[in-house]
Amino acid sequence: MSADLQDESLSPAWQRWAIDNLARGVKPAAVIARLVQEGLSQPSAELALATLWASGAIDLLRESRAETARLALLARMQRTLQHSAMDPKTVVRTRDVSASQFFDHYYAHNVPVVLEGFAAQWPACAKWSPEYFRTTLGHLEVEACLGRDRDPKYDQNFRAHTQRMVMSEFADRVIAAGESNDLYLIANNRNMDRAPMASLYDDCDWSHGLLNRARVEQSVALWFGPSGTVTPLHHDTTNILFCQIYGQKRVLLAHPAETALRRGGTGVYSIFDPESPGPDDPKVLYKTAVLNPGDALLIPVGWWHHVRALSISINIAFANFARPNDFAWFTP
Repeated sequence: MSADLQDESLSPAWQRWAIDNLARGVKPAAVIARLVQEGLSQPSAELALATLWASGAIDLLRESRAETARLALLARMQRTLQHSAMDPKTVVRTRDVSASQFFDHYYAHNVPVVLEGFAAQWPACAKWSPEYFRTTLGHLEVEACLGRDRDPKYDQNFRAHTQRMVMSEFADRVIAAGESNDLYLIANNRNMDRAPMASLYDDCDWSHGLLNRARVEQSVALWFGPSGTVTPLHHDTTNILFCQIYGQKRVLLAHPAETALRRGGTGVYSIFDPESPGPDDPKVLYKTAVLNPGDALLIPVGWWHHVRALSISINIAFANFARPNDFAWFTP
């Protein structure tokens, strides 16, 4: 970084340096003295600073930093409330919540909740199983992820592991796999957007008022895999209603205010593993939800979550709520 002495003006790098220091409260005289020390004449240094002040860049940076500080305080307040709650490690569980109660108490307040037995009476809970998928849906072509064990970023790199096969072949592999994270039919495979799979929507109940059946395209996902499948810690840019149809899963969730989880991450993924925390990992509060067949979990937008299948498991997840649910901009 050096001053451009040929035309007695500041290079872009020195302009950024001056703006940054002035916005942090450094006295203009000290900034001018440093510029003069670097070779700029006193009149040119004074003119450069006057030009920067007139541009409004310094005031904008100050406002931006003040807003960042306010948001940091808000995050700190929310973390403190989370960590001091009476039962901080368990996701709230409830039954028989009306649509208005769900949206007013949980959805609008960005609070996770397990709706016990929400899908228990759906035809899906009576029908869907590995054997049902193998026989009744066996002829349908699906996309699935295989060979995940050899890739530490298997979820981010799902396209490299995607293979097409008929459902009967995949179901046979799941049944034979035992405990494994090597094969999984996941949301990013977009199997529910395939026309032949649309019959599965008839096995869901749409009368509760939480979801909009007219908006299923690219809003519904099917998950099917053996015990031991893991979705690593990440957050989504929509609210998700994650319904357990067959088997059991454990979900670990952390509040969006746990900003340390973004450190070193890529996109919506964190580098941290809540199941194997290291000595230098941030001290994060994780809430636990164990989902049994028929349960549904609201995973609010922005909440970090890590999911492990405790058995062979089938899930259907919905983002087509009967309320606005587009937070694609939420990628801090």
